[in-house]
Amino acid sequence: MESVKELLLGKEVYSVQSGLSVKEVANYMASKGVGLVPVMKDENLIGVFSERDLVKRVIAKDKDMILTPVDNVMSKDLVIAKIDEPNESLLAKMKEAKTRHILIIDNEKLVGVLSIRDLLEIDLNQCKTTVEVLNNYIYSK
Repeated sequence: MESVKELLLGKEVYSVQSGLSVKEVANYMASKGVGLVPVMKDENLIGVFSERDLVKRVIAKDKDMILTPVDNVMSKDLVIAKIDEPNESLLAKMKEAKTRHILIIDNEKLVGVLSIRDLLEIDLNQCKTTVEVLNNYIYSK
């Protein structure tokens, strides 16, 4: 069974520093191909900025992307899990918070961001393994 820790191996954490403009953050997100970035103040996690924040808090409110600091429009209600939590716990937290991303911490330090797609891939792999085992059992006689 693949764990959250195994899933994070080799995955880079893309984050931005507090004080950047929304335009700078949006360009960074586009260059990295991500829909959400943690916002850090030095080494401390202070929020996240997502595509949804861009649409709802910047574009829909006619804010200037160059003049608006990301700190003013980022989400501060964070959905966080510890690195050793089971996949089911992460999915439950995300469902309750109605979010598609969860921040993973280890010893109070941000170590990764997982999407619902990442976690569903774990479930899909487990289902494939179960089907293979059952298929082998049924047809091996």
